[in-house]
Amino acid sequence: MEQLKALRTDRDRKNRRANPWTRLGLWGTLGLLLLSAACTQLRRVVHPALEPAERAKAVRAEGIFRVPVSKRPLPDLATQAPLPQVLQYAFNNNGEIEAAYREWRAAIERVTMAGALADPKLDFSFLFDASNLNSFSAALNSFRLMVSQEIPASGKREAKAGQALAEAQAAGEKFRAARYGLQKQVVQAYADLALNRALAAQTSDTLRLLGQSNEVALHRYHEGAETVLADVRKLEVSIKTTQSEQRALLIAQQGLAAALNGVLNRPAQAPIGALDLPRLELPPLGDPELLARAVRNNPGLAAMRKDVEARGAAQVLAELEKKPDYSIGGGLDNPLTPILSAGMTLPINRERIRAGIAEALALRQAAQARLRAAGHDTQARLVMALASLHDAERVLADYRQQIIPKTEELLDTQLSTYGSGGGEVLDILDTERLLIDFRKLALRAESDRVRASAEIEEIAGEDLFRYLPAEPPAKEPKR
Repeated sequence: MEQLKALRTDRDRKNRRANPWTRLGLWGTLGLLLLSAACTQLRRVVHPALEPAERAKAVRAEGIFRVPVSKRPLPDLATQAPLPQVLQYAFNNNGEIEAAYREWRAAIERVTMAGALADPKLDFSFLFDASNLNSFSAALNSFRLMVSQEIPASGKREAKAGQALAEAQAAGEKFRAARYGLQKQVVQAYADLALNRALAAQTSDTLRLLGQSNEVALHRYHEGAETVLADVRKLEVSIKTTQSEQRALLIAQQGLAAALNGVLNRPAQAPIGALDLPRLELPPLGDPELLARAVRNNPGLAAMRKDVEARGAAQVLAELEKKPDYSIGGGLDNPLTPILSAGMTLPINRERIRAGIAEALALRQAAQARLRAAGHDTQARLVMALASLHDAERVLADYRQQIIPKTEELLDTQLSTYGSGGGEVLDILDTERLLIDFRKLALRAESDRVRASAEIEEIAGEDLFRYLPAEPPAKEPKR
């Protein structure tokens, strides 16, 4: 019996030495096939149901961002600068809005990373020993090859992918908010510069009126009236004061033009041509309906709602930490023996898990509280913007259609009476100041109306006033 065992042992040793690569190939192939069969039962990447829609939405919004910055068409604003062209320049050239878009696309790609299964691990090991280096077969017997795959608990990858998708959707809403925020900045800076130029032009008309009154006063003075010299001096003071106001407006105009150029990402000293405030038409919406639509469509609130969803997914993920993760593996060990392995984590640190759940719950409640507060703030901002818009409409209707025309008639009558030797120059100056103030008030109301409309569009998240013409629908590719 001892001799038979020795013969079998010697035969096995010879077989191993004769063909070690054959055994390595057979057992290695068997182990890899078993591991591959187990991994094919798992989806390599979990994709949420709404991910394709979010990707398609981002592709549609890419627009001009497909073109390199140096090749994007930019309108010439040096001679004529109507508001639609200025907005087009801003959307094509502003870096902040493009950064918001790129961050949105990056957030979408994180959905794939969150839902992906970890890559398998391939481990090699070799036992260095003097006896192992004597022959190839001995060295091969000290060689170890292992392939392993980590498998998260059921539902973890879905929760991670859902959280990443909600964060990507929030980034998309932030891009939309950046778009309306940029439009508001441009429109309000444009309205400020237009108001400054209109007031500067108004001072020229004021100087014309004062000059006309001064000519009448000088005519009476040359006729020998006793009190006319004092009237002439009063008019001269008014003229000097108005000239100083005009110079102040021209100085301020440089800063306002630089502010608009800064929003457009243009050099501060770049020339800006003639401005033209748009003639806005109020949307056919009542204030209560607009309030409801603003709460529903406001991009900031929409981003916060998605943040609440992301916090909810994080809470689900924290609850899933109670479940163990698994790992499977296979390979070859000394002496070329096939190995199959399996393992799992032991979620026994319940204190840590409970703390993670409590943290996720607190963060979700904080997001909900911010959303609740922002909803009330959004409504308040919209009410104030609507009040400003309605007040501007009131001023334009009352003063331009009624008060200013009647004041102009009164001034003409006073000038005619004064030229005939009656009346007082102080009455004329008072009327002229009233007329100047009324005209300034109307100019400011026109600017305030445009500013309020931009504020309303930003809050509502809709193109209510149509600063830009609607883009034609994209043509479908030919099949």
